[in-house]
Amino acid sequence: MASIFQSNKVIGLIDKQTGVIKVEDKINIILTPSYYWVKRVFLDVKFTSAALKYAPSIFEGMLPEGNYAYYAVKSDKEYLFFAYDPDEIISSLQAKEIQTSQISGIYFAQNEMMNITVPIRCNEHDALVLHKGTVVQLPAYLVDQTTMKQSLEDITQLSKHKIVLHKSSITHSMKELTPVMVAIGALIVLYAAQLFMNFNHKEELTSQPSVFQEYKLPTTFMQNSSIEKKLHKAFTAQTTFRKVVFALLKLPLSQRQGVEKLSYEKDSFSIRFDLQNEAELKKIKQHLGQSLGELVKIDLNKKSLKVKIK
Repeated sequence: MASIFQSNKVIGLIDKQTGVIKVEDKINIILTPSYYWVKRVFLDVKFTSAALKYAPSIFEGMLPEGNYAYYAVKSDKEYLFFAYDPDEIISSLQAKEIQTSQISGIYFAQNEMMNITVPIRCNEHDALVLHKGTVVQLPAYLVDQTTMKQSLEDITQLSKHKIVLHKSSITHSMKELTPVMVAIGALIVLYAAQLFMNFNHKEELTSQPSVFQEYKLPTTFMQNSSIEKKLHKAFTAQTTFRKVVFALLKLPLSQRQGVEKLSYEKDSFSIRFDLQNEAELKKIKQHLGQSLGELVKIDLNKKSLKVKIK
């Protein structure tokens, strides 16, 4: 049976087994542990942003296959790490007929239910309880049925720990690459302008004899051939430059991977990646090699690639 939420301040506890929900205004969603994994870890790291870099390693080997995002909450030197699959959550909420425009915020039960004192029913068969500081989802028959509550009436204020869902790892990777893409776009515009000027200049050299006299250019065949070869070489290099740029934009980076730094100098790209190990970098090198062939020379160094235009 569908549930109806009318208040724009409503807090809804959503589980994978929750049925269709009719929201008439806005809803704050608290996700049960069926949607996420959680681990407590002691790290001597000052900032949460730095701690998040360890998240993939912390959950390594314990997650089912999927494209995971991570969230961390700091308490002294202890961090609470969350792993969740954005695609799965988005698909689940859509199946329950909850529209994105109706969602005020999405939260984890772990962060919002630390003060519960009795079991909270989360679906027909399960309940949530607080056990040693962790919100756990258990079969309802294991808890005291006489004290179990059916609603979240005791939760009047939500924490600041709201998550934002980005659909698919590709979207996430493109978001991470936005600063790099802006820089590459500027380079493309710069070199396209230079290429246009070079070809206009070449056309003038070949089609207007008066230009030779006006600008005192060489008139012999060999000298003009030399100029043509230089222009052709520049054209080839700049064409390859664009192919390298497009190959970089199409790199199949996973959600855990990203580009930390990209620079271009003297026909060489230097790209530093945020990767877990050298094997991942070798896969990226292989992908670029297949895309660009003999146009470039690719050297590998720790977490960096150097792509030199031949």
